[in-house]
Amino acid sequence: GSNLGNAAAHDPRNNPIILAGGGLKHGGYVTHNRNDNTPLGNLFVRMLQEMGMETDAFSTSSGVLRW
Repeated sequence: GSNLGNAAAHDPRNNPIILAGGGLKHGGYVTHNRNDNTPLGNLFVRMLQEMGMETDAFSTSSGVLRW
C-alpha cells in the first residue's frame, strides 16, 4: 500500500482515503471529480468542524469538503 495516488510517480493527487467511526454517515463512499485536485486539507477542515472546532482553514485547504 501507499499514501500516494501513484507511488511510482510520487504523485500526491487522487489519494484513496478511508474514514471510519465518528459522527459521519457510514456505509457508503464519496467520489470527487479527479480533475479538480481538491486539496486534502479540505477534508481535514471538514473533520475538524465535525468535531466541533471552529475553523475554516487547514494547511493548504481552499475551503471545506462537502458531500
